[in-house]
Amino acid sequence: MGLLATTAPSPEWTDGKLSAAGLIGYGIGFDSPNAYGLGFGVRGGYTFPDYTFPVQVYTGLSFLYYNGNSQSVPFIGSSRVRIWTLMAEFGQDLAVGPVEIRPFLGLGIGVFGGGVGAFSSSTAYFGLTPGAVATYSFNGPLSTGPFVGVDIHITWLPSTDAFIATDLSLLATGGYRF
Repeated sequence: MGLLATTAPSPEWTDGKLSAAGLIGYGIGFDSPNAYGLGFGVRGGYTFPDYTFPVQVYTGLSFLYYNGNSQSVPFIGSSRVRIWTLMAEFGQDLAVGPVEIRPFLGLGIGVFGGGVGAFSSSTAYFGLTPGAVATYSFNGPLSTGPFVGVDIHITWLPSTDAFIATDLSLLATGGYRF
């Protein structure tokens, strides 16, 4: 009977959890000029209890704004490009020792904007962001409380003729799980 009590999951692992986090980092664009650059944003979501699905499923939203790039253009002023994304994210929370890893797929929109001088325009594209988040929770894996970590993902904004503004983002994250 004592052995069964030590192998049963703790309530911390079976409860659903809300989480909110900030993100800051850099996006390396594979296009020229780099429309990503310094980025910051927020992420919030819910991890379902492990009795709802066979695994701990995460669903949430993320918003990221990338400062992009500006260049001086003689006689006109400057040219600039920027991107922001709004994604619904789906993933699975996994505890690997003291670290939590969440592979995820984001689906949503990416808005690519730019301009030269006083003229500017923007276009919204369907967006995909496959990636992973690795976090360390100060109160133990998948528990309530503060956490810090790293987010790495690729952003694809496909258009009818090519992939627009593809990047690799590396972001620091920190937040709280309720």
